[in-house]
Amino acid sequence: MTPSTIGRRPAPPAPDPSGPDDGEPTLRRDAARNRNKILAAARSAFGEEGVDVGVEVIAQRAGVGVGTLYRRFPTKELLIETVIDELLDNVLDAAEAGVAHDSPGEGFTAYLRAVGQLQFEHSGCLTRLWNTTSDERRTQISDATRTLLARAQSAGAVRDDLVYEDVIVLFWSMRGVIETTSSVSSDAWLRHLDLLVAALAPGGHPLGHPPLTAEQVEMVKAAEVTRDPLSPTRSPRRPANG
Repeated sequence: MTPSTIGRRPAPPAPDPSGPDDGEPTLRRDAARNRNKILAAARSAFGEEGVDVGVEVIAQRAGVGVGTLYRRFPTKELLIETVIDELLDNVLDAAEAGVAHDSPGEGFTAYLRAVGQLQFEHSGCLTRLWNTTSDERRTQISDATRTLLARAQSAGAVRDDLVYEDVIVLFWSMRGVIETTSSVSSDAWLRHLDLLVAALAPGGHPLGHPPLTAEQVEMVKAAEVTRDPLSPTRSPRRPANG
């Protein structure tokens, strides 16, 4: 021992570049990896088979056990809600990107196309996407959509008699085309969107019928909930002799 080292504590060992030697961080990484695998499998399964697909199918697709799935998502409803939350985040991102677009008309059209693409990729989740749930994110989507429409109309890119409720019905119409044609064509909804965008251009004939009211839109969404057998807000059916 040299004089310069007398009385000094030995230097701590250099960190292992392969990672921590305790198991806890590894367990957290494994848990996060399993969660991501489960979500990816759920997106795929819900998109192809709908939200009523069994958790056993999702676990098998994810390559994990059912017990692992339930440790990450204690109920199937929580798993569904997580996937829908991600989808709503994507819708909001598309709306905000449209608002930020230099061209109000192109921003509006890009938003319609983005929402159509999301519906196409997640067609089995659409009963939950357009429903009566009220939260901050859905309010933000509504506000951004209204802003997109107002900007496009102010720029003369969209007909003046279009209202927000018409945009909602437009999304529903794309959903209907997707659900009807996606098994035979991946592009049919895009042609439908082209037709809709052409019809939205200013200068066309006046519309001969009034739009849905906000109340009527909510009634449609409420009816959608009653058709979803897994919806936690679905009203129980009355007995036939009740």
